[in-house]
Amino acid sequence: MPDRAAERPAVYSIPIHRSFADSLAAGLISRFGRDPLGLATGRILLPNNRAVRAVTDAFVRACGSALLLPRLIPIGDPELDERVGGALDPADQDEPLPPAIDPLDRLAALAALVRQPDESSAEALRLAAELARTLDALAIEEVEAGRLASAAADAPDIAAHWQMALERFGVVLDRWPNFLAERGRIDLTDRRNRLLHRMATRWIERPPQGFTVAAGITTAAPAVAALLARVARIPAGMVVVPGLSLASAMPDEEWDALDGEETHPQHHLKLLLNRIGVARGEVQLWPAAGRSSSPAVGT
Repeated sequence: MPDRAAERPAVYSIPIHRSFADSLAAGLISRFGRDPLGLATGRILLPNNRAVRAVTDAFVRACGSALLLPRLIPIGDPELDERVGGALDPADQDEPLPPAIDPLDRLAALAALVRQPDESSAEALRLAAELARTLDALAIEEVEAGRLASAAADAPDIAAHWQMALERFGVVLDRWPNFLAERGRIDLTDRRNRLLHRMATRWIERPPQGFTVAAGITTAAPAVAALLARVARIPAGMVVVPGLSLASAMPDEEWDALDGEETHPQHHLKLLLNRIGVARGEVQLWPAAGRSSSPAVGT
């Protein structure tokens, strides 16, 4: 992991047959662990709390429980701002974002909006849960909810019951933004997106002190990709992905054909690299090996 120009992306991959967590810990200890406080100056962005536990255990296996660890932050945590505070500085400190609507309040509100006069409460709650998942999926990809409402009109060959469901949901989607605005709330997924985008923007002019590693994250959600693109280009910033098929394992023709193969295990890694602006040929092997035949930390 040599020094590099600030704008040259630093993206690495750990082969799928190596333990991702152990290899990550070994590489960071090798680079930053000579100083007793070296690791404590950095931070590792991870996909979830399970990954935090796996990486913590890997550091303990490598150096013992007395090791001062980097800050481990699960950016997939719904309560992202609570975990960011004190680790990355609150991303909404200059202009606070509205609080997120409580999940149960959200479900009840969606059920009230979607319920028909002759429909049971149980059925309304079931539909509300489906609509909530749809809203979250759209928000993760930063797709306007109104596009769902127009889907039925744009796809005349879709099954009639799906057209009816889309039209019914569309009425609710039209009313939902005003419902939230009247209460001074936003959806939790939307809030997390905004925090991640703010963090990426702030790091352009004010990179964090110490090293920053984004590790084991394979989701290509736009807000996540924007943050990883910034991490890959800040001083002492690195992105480490699990099990990327490099050119020696997958010819360029196969790699190029992945764009339409959403079920292929490499598809989302290719989409992530595209969104962070890194070519596969720029990705380097992580210069440390952990145990063999162990899974990645989790995505």
